Amino acid sequence: MTYYKDKVSLLSDSYDNVDLFRLMDKEIIRYHFNKRTKRNIQLTIAMDANKEYDVYIDEKNTIYLAYQNLNNDILLAIIRGDKINRIKLTEGSTKEVYYLQVIGNNEEPHIFYFKPEDETVKKYKLYHHHLNDKDWIVDVVDEIEIRELLNPLSVFKTKEEIIAAYYDNNLQGEQIYIRPFNFKDGKWGEKIKLTDSENYKLYLDLICINNKLHLTYCQYEGGNLVVKYEMFNYEDGHISKQKEEEISNLGSQQDPTLIYFDNRLWVSWIEYEKVYSRYSDDGGNTWSPIYLWKESINKSIVRYKYSCWEDKDDGVFNYSFGKIKGDIKFIGFGPLENIEEVPLKKKISMKFPKDLPTIRI
Repeated sequence: MTYYKDKVSLLSDSYDNVDLFRLMDKEIIRYHFNKRTKRNIQLTIAMDANKEYDVYIDEKNTIYLAYQNLNNDILLAIIRGDKINRIKLTEGSTKEVYYLQVIGNNEEPHIFYFKPEDETVKKYKLYHHHLNDKDWIVDVVDEIEIRELLNPLSVFKTKEEIIAAYYDNNLQGEQIYIRPFNFKDGKWGEKIKLTDSENYKLYLDLICINNKLHLTYCQYEGGNLVVKYEMFNYEDGHISKQKEEEISNLGSQQDPTLIYFDNRLWVSWIEYEKVYSRYSDDGGNTWSPIYLWKESINKSIVRYKYSCWEDKDDGVFNYSFGKIKGDIKFIGFGPLENIEEVPLKKKISMKFPKDLPTIRI
């Protein structure tokens, strides 16, 4: 198997048509699969794209595609049918941005990204572009400092707000924080710290279901990585941790991903270029064994960014692993077919006797 880091996005509209967007050689290509006619159409949306883009579809099948071009301008392409309207969100040259994301609410797009703020590239600002009536507003959500690498941004939308989750390295070490944006008053709430471990961390994914925040990331332990899961009660801006658990064995895990599907909560990840996962039937309190998805062996796998025209209570996720060649198919959740159970290895803590003799050589 090969795990590709390509930026690939899947959209599903109200007619069950599927759009696949892919950034290749500075071009953003749209592959449209029409369910009724069974036809496939390939279109070039941009020919001057830099490394960052993201795409979102709303309830009226309008597609919002945000990207940074080779001049480092940030543009928003609004796609309705075969018509494209482009809006330049930044004027003049700017620095290269990272983890560009777009999400929508009632036909109003919200665009997020990190931009470095100093020459040492240790400090970044998190920017937020959004509409207020017909005027574009730019907020600085936070200014963060990194330890070594800039970790991902996770943006999740509920009916009332957008929750931005990200890392910040300060006097309390590098920890994961959230900050909510309220749709009703158009304001950002207070910054809330979620994690407290001093261990180095990588990756990030977050979803919210029925006033429960579900968080996953990787944490270093003894030179290896382990997938962590945490659950929080989250109501009216108040948060309390209810669960913290190690989900995987120690290894070389990548990109842990949260998926809520058919009343099951899943955590999927890449390990040694294969897809593994565990599920919970009770909202994250107890977990199944680890499963290796055999279909990921000797296949070309990507992590799809996923967006659907409607919010579904039985399917909540921002990303999923899946095949990139042949038929499009998600891997890592759903019916337990063609899987192999993997033992969860217990940690062994080594205890040494006290008062060991002194050995002189």
